[in-house]
Amino acid sequence: MTLDKELYRKAYESYRQWNEDVLVERARNAGQISTQKLWEQYVGLWEFCVNNLPPQSDLQRKQRLEDWDRYYARVQKLEEWRRGRGKQA
Repeated sequence: MTLDKELYRKAYESYRQWNEDVLVERARNAGQISTQKLWEQYVGLWEFCVNNLPPQSDLQRKQRLEDWDRYYARVQKLEEWRRGRGKQA
């Protein structure tokens, strides 16, 4: 597969310009947008990302649950160790 160099250059330039525009907008709005509005923008972005994620495979879901189980087992072990030493978190 060959790469269309001109199309790549145009896409890269558009991407660079978009990033520059975002940076200018951030500088212009610095201190003007309330924390509530910023939080709403963040939540909107998070919801957009979550809604556009591809569904997890059964293997990925199983691996994620195993990772959480391992994490919580280690936390329990740490808490037992702290209780045994007389220290509290």
